[in-house]
Amino acid sequence: MKPSIQPLPDPEKKPLPAATPAIRKLQDEALIKSLCYSDIFDFPLTLEEIGRFAPDTAISIDEAEERLNSEGPLTGVVKRNGNFYFLEGRGENCQRRLDREAESRQQLEIALRRLIPLQGIPFLRAAAITGALAALNSPAGDDVDLLVISSRGRTWTAYFFLRLWRRFSHNPDICFNVFISEGDLVFRNQNLFYAREILGALPAFNNGAYDKFIDANRWIFDIFPSWSSNQDRRRYRLASSPLWRRRQRQLERLLSGPFGDLVEYLVNKVQTKNLISSATETSMRMRHNRIKLHKRDNRSPILDKYEQRIETWVGKYRELAGEPPVKAVD
Repeated sequence: MKPSIQPLPDPEKKPLPAATPAIRKLQDEALIKSLCYSDIFDFPLTLEEIGRFAPDTAISIDEAEERLNSEGPLTGVVKRNGNFYFLEGRGENCQRRLDREAESRQQLEIALRRLIPLQGIPFLRAAAITGALAALNSPAGDDVDLLVISSRGRTWTAYFFLRLWRRFSHNPDICFNVFISEGDLVFRNQNLFYAREILGALPAFNNGAYDKFIDANRWIFDIFPSWSSNQDRRRYRLASSPLWRRRQRQLERLLSGPFGDLVEYLVNKVQTKNLISSATETSMRMRHNRIKLHKRDNRSPILDKYEQRIETWVGKYRELAGEPPVKAVD
């Protein structure tokens, strides 16, 4: 990959205020941590991405660019090829990212066409694509993972109709990993893994519930204080279907009130029993307003790898800076 052409200096651009050594150190380590997480998935980052996902420390794009292009210990840890930044020795991932991104964009376009009928599911208020596909880092043949938000008190009814649709439309690779209700939007496990998943999701279908979900989980911006939205990702939305929307309204009128409450109770009981009896290695949590189903619980392994990389790469940075190494996290 050829290095990108650097723009000429902008004479109108004001120089950044001088940062203290302590602030520069915090910024450097935050940028390294951003790459440590993405490196788990063999995924180099652009300048905007590395700043956007810098944890615990606010840093602007201009500040990130200044730190990454300054002479110092950071250059001994972070390298650049074209528009991508990566940890030393991981440059081969640049071409891998380009290949997977092209594949993922094709998969997304296909997935969005397949997901149009979601607009007809009763009480479905939002559906966000998550995981590798949302990150544009999905290999061919990967599943389409969804986070689904239902209206209050109708989580199991929405889940039931989604399962019917998936079965009879022959979409076994579409996985409803997380079901939550508008009445229970707050994530209890408030850590970097879930913050990355939430901010990296693509809300393909959203009647306003996903915005409420983000507002209910403002803690994600404490972990990533420099987060800003990516305009390119806003185009991945379901094409509006008046036919499916009309069917949704008809079903919701039918399943409202006491009759709908009875249906919700019955499908809750039946599906809970079926899920428990069929569960093998699935990580499963169920409540009245929430269902979490994962083939594998990746949270702990990923966070462990993240801490190991921090110990290695932030440790190397501190060694180059003549500072004490990073202590391992128990």
